[in-house]
Amino acid sequence: SIDSMGIKSTRRPPLGKGVPGDVPSVLFSDSTTTASPKKYTRRPEMRLVRFVLLPLVLAVLATGIHQPASAQTFRNDDPVIRQMWTMGMEQSQTEDLAQYLTDYIGPRLAGSPNLDAAAEWALGKFEEWGVPARKEDYGTWDGWQYGITHVDLIAPRVQTLESELLAWSPGTDGPIEGDVVVVPELSSEAEASQWLSSVEGKIVLVSAPEPMCRAPHELESNATPETVERLAQQRQDLRSTYNQRLAPLGGRGAIPRFVEAGAIGIIQSSWSGGWGVNKVFSAPTRDIPAVDLSCEDYGMVFRMAEKGQGPRIRMNIEAEALGEPPQFKVLAELKGTELPDEYIVLGAHFDSWHAGTGPTDNATGSVMMMEAMRLLKAAYPNPRRTIIVGLW
Repeated sequence: SIDSMGIKSTRRPPLGKGVPGDVPSVLFSDSTTTASPKKYTRRPEMRLVRFVLLPLVLAVLATGIHQPASAQTFRNDDPVIRQMWTMGMEQSQTEDLAQYLTDYIGPRLAGSPNLDAAAEWALGKFEEWGVPARKEDYGTWDGWQYGITHVDLIAPRVQTLESELLAWSPGTDGPIEGDVVVVPELSSEAEASQWLSSVEGKIVLVSAPEPMCRAPHELESNATPETVERLAQQRQDLRSTYNQRLAPLGGRGAIPRFVEAGAIGIIQSSWSGGWGVNKVFSAPTRDIPAVDLSCEDYGMVFRMAEKGQGPRIRMNIEAEALGEPPQFKVLAELKGTELPDEYIVLGAHFDSWHAGTGPTDNATGSVMMMEAMRLLKAAYPNPRRTIIVGLW
């Protein structure tokens, strides 16, 4: 199952995944914010005279992975449709396309070399199939790539922690170490300022911990209703309490104050509610390294810091800013013979967040559109209207 390839990144906020114009930052226990880009400029889109769907082509592609051709029947003698059916059912390339895009190329964050590599690969496939294709630039975005990320607990004992670097975070330029702190109860700005003076050289935890990391539906199936209710209330109280602690520091504006005070790292945890999966998006700061820890590991470190047990963490993170590379969409087109200015439009977003390989969001959609163009080029190369695919 292609859907089983994703491990880290899960469902994104609406609009786009790592796409210019929609770069969310999970800053605290239960909040997601969207940063508005300043450099993104949208190019006017083509005027679409008519939208026409391709239900048969998409049905062929969607059903072809489940049943052999011998088990499928339909009431149509059109040779073009039958050719598309046979190719889609018996000669599908979707699995190979998806494997290469997700396994070999992998994550496709906007502004990363991987997204460029994916675009060049898609252009090469369209050329191989004889489908005219091109890249169209439409603005710039912050370039970034990352390498190895190691986050290790080194006191009071040693343990490698399950972590992911947040997008566009800086690296560490070699290993760094720091004591881990949580924000204490602060009743005034004066107390907040006094506590900030102790943050220099430390790593700050900015999310509330979870009371447990078991999926809610599993808990509901195995625990008493009273236990389920108690844990739900405990989770709500933990989030509310930690957000109240952050309030004297500026709430969502606390992280710049941590940076100014000399913190050397930020750690958060944005649990997805089960299955050992976190939501991994963009860093809340570009000034110091920012990572996401798994639900279990974050809770462990938070508890030790809260109880004054001296947790200390070493980070060794490779990451590099790459300026402002142009962003683009890949367009493939079969020109209409009679109504070339009317368009049949297929499309899927091509980029993905960096912590997973982006299969369900949205390599599967992109591969489906590419396969549709392959079938159309072979069986219906001279359409009446222009057929265009956009991978964006």
